[in-house]
Amino acid sequence: MPGRGNVETLLVLRRQPIAVDTGSPDRDGVLLLVNGLLVAVLVRLDAPEHEHPGHWFLEAGFGRLQGMRVDAFPTLDHATRWVRRQLIR
Repeated sequence: MPGRGNVETLLVLRRQPIAVDTGSPDRDGVLLLVNGLLVAVLVRLDAPEHEHPGHWFLEAGFGRLQGMRVDAFPTLDHATRWVRRQLIR
């Protein structure tokens, strides 16, 4: 029988679309909630001056994600997988 430390924590992750006032054309956002708690705000990069328009940027992180700086993610699924990995560490 595996030890308790081997049990993976159940994370129920939900994505909720939301408009974000970033002060730029980047307004399409998503709230990431894990087990009912807000853990991140992601914003899609729309302004043409961005190096990777259409990518998703971690606008704000909370809890374990607070203060983290990462490159923009090519898709929302990539961002969600990254968040999940950070939270199960």
